[in-house]
Amino acid sequence: MPRRKAILSASLALILIPLLAAASGFASETPFDPKISAGPVLGDPSNFGAEPAKLEPSSVPHSPFVVGQPKPVPPFPILLNRLVQEYVDDYVRQPASWDAGVERSRPFFLEMTQALRAKGVPDDLLYLSFAESDFSEQGKGPWQFNKGTAQKYGLRVDRWVDERRDPVLSTEAAAEYLSDLHEAAGFDWRVAIVGWNGGDLAINRFWLLRGQNFNRFMDLLPCRTRALMSRFMAFAFMAHNSTRYGIVHLDYDAPPEYHEVPVRGGTKLSQLAGSYHTTIAKLHDLNPALLRDRIPPDAHGYTVRVPHLRTAFAE
Repeated sequence: MPRRKAILSASLALILIPLLAAASGFASETPFDPKISAGPVLGDPSNFGAEPAKLEPSSVPHSPFVVGQPKPVPPFPILLNRLVQEYVDDYVRQPASWDAGVERSRPFFLEMTQALRAKGVPDDLLYLSFAESDFSEQGKGPWQFNKGTAQKYGLRVDRWVDERRDPVLSTEAAAEYLSDLHEAAGFDWRVAIVGWNGGDLAINRFWLLRGQNFNRFMDLLPCRTRALMSRFMAFAFMAHNSTRYGIVHLDYDAPPEYHEVPVRGGTKLSQLAGSYHTTIAKLHDLNPALLRDRIPPDAHGYTVRVPHLRTAFAE
């Protein structure tokens, strides 16, 4: 009799497990695997919307993906659906805004990318800042942090300095925040972006979308989040296909044309401009966190970006 009961229990388990999986919404979808590699191959229309493929066993690391681990990082799968294509078409028809954003970001692009990689964030998530702000010189900076979140992640915001406006410092904060959201979202970057746009409670509401195919995932998002996700993917797609669209190319690894110098608190930017053969306007371009024409008086030492000599003379 005990043997018969064991056989019946095993049979019952085989029946119940698929039913429970179906009830949780994952019976027909592949659960998200943090070791999955890139989804669609950018620039190849035959692959748009394709599901990510698993790495060959020989290339899968022995330890699981850990938040904060440097490169290699699995790429974010970019989907070119109807809404993303509409944003691409809009940007292509009006390339001036794209070009302006690229030019504003170019001096900082390498350090921004390095900040993301240091926290295990895919390179393409840098284009989330373009989707948020068009990399505008105005407002709350590339990532559009609210003041509370900015200060939580170590950014200074006061009448002298607003570090949300600094592309490198704000990207370091964004990388840490995205890394935290990624962990809270069950290691699914798509749900992490939902949390970025809608807050921690949004992650709870959309938790069961982990692992869903991308079209279904997008269809179930709120309009505001779907629009942000689509703008982000449009920017990323265009950046990877700049030659096709005839737009300015962004080079992840182009070295910056400035160096950093320590400066005493209270120093006027006019003094710095004279010492480094540049202009106050150029110093503000390279140090957009500075809200005034002098270094904060309370700073014991403040790091300022100044252009290399050849760049300064070109100005």
